[in-house]
Amino acid sequence: MKKKTMRAIFVLMFIAGIVVGYLLPGDIKTVTKKPLKAGVFDIPKRLGQLDLETSYFKYTVVAGTETGSIELIRLEDKIPMHMHPKENHFVYVYKGRAKGTVGNVNAEVGPGQMVAIPAGVPHRFERIGDTPVEIILFSTPPFTPDDTVWLEK
Repeated sequence: MKKKTMRAIFVLMFIAGIVVGYLLPGDIKTVTKKPLKAGVFDIPKRLGQLDLETSYFKYTVVAGTETGSIELIRLEDKIPMHMHPKENHFVYVYKGRAKGTVGNVNAEVGPGQMVAIPAGVPHRFERIGDTPVEIILFSTPPFTPDDTVWLEK
């Protein structure tokens, strides 16, 4: 697939994620009881302080409210096919390269690129090369490991 086509697909997926987030039912879009506090985050330093872990990656929560969150994630190998029924994800690749599938889109991504993953869309990622993949994950509603449905192991 051509780069222009891939970019167009990712832009459309990004827009779809925003639209899906806007159209979520009222019981999911709650008024934030704990407002987001202003802050500046030292990403390289925080990536050195990952304090949470799943079977497939290490991560830390940088900021969060009831309506969204930001996590830093280090992918050492791969994340098998899975989906998040309630969460829209926007994945910004900070370091490293990965190949992945989001729905029926296959692509390789690297530093400076963003991937939009609408709620309920199956996806997977695998590191390319020796460098761990470090990403910034923007989720709405907030990321929780409990909202993960594994479709393969």
